Amino acid sequence: MVFPGAGQYYLGRRARACLFIVPTLVAAIYFFKQVVATASRMADEVLSGALPADPVLIAERLHQQGDTATPLMNIAAAVMLACWVASLVDAWLLARALERGALPRKEEGAP
Repeated sequence: MVFPGAGQYYLGRRARACLFIVPTLVAAIYFFKQVVATASRMADEVLSGALPADPVLIAERLHQQGDTATPLMNIAAAVMLACWVASLVDAWLLARALERGALPRKEEGAP
Protein backbone atom coordinates (compact mmCIF):
# COMPACT_ATOMS: atom_id res chain seq x y z
CA MET A 1 0.00 0.00 0.00
CA VAL A 2 3.07 2.24 0.13
CA PHE A 3 3.51 2.78 -3.61
CA PRO A 4 2.31 0.87 -6.67
CA GLY A 5 4.82 -1.88 -7.39
CA ALA A 6 6.35 -1.92 -3.91
CA GLY A 7 4.73 -5.26 -3.06
CA GLN A 8 5.99 -6.87 -6.24
CA TYR A 9 9.46 -5.48 -5.58
CA TYR A 10 9.40 -6.83 -2.02
CA LEU A 11 8.32 -10.24 -3.30
CA GLY A 12 11.32 -10.31 -5.63
CA ARG A 13 9.46 -9.63 -8.87
CA ARG A 14 11.45 -6.58 -9.99
CA ALA A 15 10.33 -6.53 -13.66
CA ARG A 16 6.70 -6.90 -12.62
CA ALA A 17 7.14 -4.05 -10.14
CA CYS A 18 8.33 -1.77 -12.96
CA LEU A 19 5.02 -2.34 -14.76
CA PHE A 20 3.34 -0.46 -11.91
CA ILE A 21 6.11 1.92 -10.82
CA VAL A 22 6.96 3.51 -14.19
CA PRO A 23 3.45 4.59 -15.29
CA THR A 24 2.65 5.78 -11.78
CA LEU A 25 5.82 7.91 -11.64
CA VAL A 26 5.19 9.40 -15.10
CA ALA A 27 1.58 10.25 -14.21
CA ALA A 28 2.56 11.63 -10.79
CA ILE A 29 5.30 13.83 -12.24
CA TYR A 30 2.90 15.27 -14.83
CA PHE A 31 0.14 15.72 -12.23
CA PHE A 32 2.37 17.50 -9.72
CA LYS A 33 4.01 19.69 -12.39
CA GLN A 34 0.54 20.95 -13.31
CA VAL A 35 -0.40 21.54 -9.68
CA VAL A 36 2.83 23.45 -9.04
CA ALA A 37 2.31 25.55 -12.20
CA THR A 38 -1.21 26.48 -11.10
CA ALA A 39 -0.04 27.28 -7.56
CA SER A 40 2.80 29.38 -8.96
CA ARG A 41 0.39 31.37 -11.15
CA MET A 42 -1.87 32.01 -8.17
CA ALA A 43 1.08 33.00 -5.97
CA ASP A 44 2.25 35.45 -8.64
CA GLU A 45 -1.21 37.02 -8.72
CA VAL A 46 -1.23 37.34 -4.93
CA LEU A 47 2.27 38.84 -4.87
CA SER A 48 1.44 41.32 -7.63
CA GLY A 49 -1.67 42.44 -5.77
CA ALA A 50 -4.04 41.31 -8.53
CA LEU A 51 -5.56 38.81 -6.12
CA PRO A 52 -6.04 39.43 -2.40
CA ALA A 53 -4.37 36.96 -0.03
CA ASP A 54 -7.75 35.62 1.06
CA PRO A 55 -8.08 31.82 0.93
CA VAL A 56 -11.77 32.03 0.05
CA LEU A 57 -11.09 34.35 -2.91
CA ILE A 58 -8.20 32.18 -4.07
CA ALA A 59 -10.43 29.09 -3.95
CA GLU A 60 -13.13 30.94 -5.90
CA ARG A 61 -10.58 32.01 -8.54
CA LEU A 62 -9.39 28.42 -8.91
CA HIS A 63 -12.97 27.26 -9.28
CA GLN A 64 -13.74 29.97 -11.85
CA GLN A 65 -10.66 29.24 -13.93
CA GLY A 66 -11.52 25.56 -14.16
CA ASP A 67 -8.22 24.86 -15.93
CA THR A 68 -6.89 22.83 -13.03
CA ALA A 69 -8.80 19.71 -14.10
CA THR A 70 -7.70 19.30 -17.70
CA PRO A 71 -8.38 16.01 -19.49
CA LEU A 72 -4.69 15.06 -19.16
CA MET A 73 -4.82 15.73 -15.41
CA ASN A 74 -7.85 13.45 -15.17
CA ILE A 75 -6.02 10.77 -17.16
CA ALA A 76 -2.95 11.11 -14.92
CA ALA A 77 -5.12 10.72 -11.81
CA ALA A 78 -6.88 7.71 -13.35
CA VAL A 79 -3.54 6.08 -14.23
CA MET A 80 -2.27 6.57 -10.67
CA LEU A 81 -5.45 5.13 -9.18
CA ALA A 82 -5.58 2.20 -11.62
CA CYS A 83 -1.92 1.33 -11.00
CA TRP A 84 -2.43 1.50 -7.25
CA VAL A 85 -5.50 -0.76 -7.25
CA ALA A 86 -4.04 -3.22 -9.79
CA SER A 87 -0.76 -3.34 -7.86
CA LEU A 88 -2.55 -4.15 -4.60
CA VAL A 89 -4.56 -6.93 -6.19
CA ASP A 90 -1.55 -8.32 -8.07
CA ALA A 91 0.70 -8.29 -4.98
CA TRP A 92 -2.00 -10.02 -2.95
CA LEU A 93 -2.51 -12.70 -5.62
CA LEU A 94 1.25 -13.12 -6.04
CA ALA A 95 1.76 -13.50 -2.28
CA ARG A 96 -1.02 -16.11 -2.09
CA ALA A 97 0.51 -18.05 -4.98
CA LEU A 98 3.92 -17.95 -3.30
CA GLU A 99 2.41 -19.18 -0.01
CA ARG A 100 0.71 -22.10 -1.75
CA GLY A 101 3.95 -22.94 -3.56
CA ALA A 102 2.37 -22.41 -6.98
CA LEU A 103 5.21 -20.07 -7.95
CA PRO A 104 8.92 -20.50 -7.29
CA ARG A 105 10.40 -18.07 -4.80
CA LYS A 106 12.95 -15.65 -6.20
CA GLU A 107 16.19 -15.46 -4.28
CA GLU A 108 17.43 -12.11 -2.97
CA GLY A 109 19.34 -10.30 -5.70
CA ALA A 110 18.07 -12.58 -8.48
CA PRO A 111 16.51 -10.88 -11.53
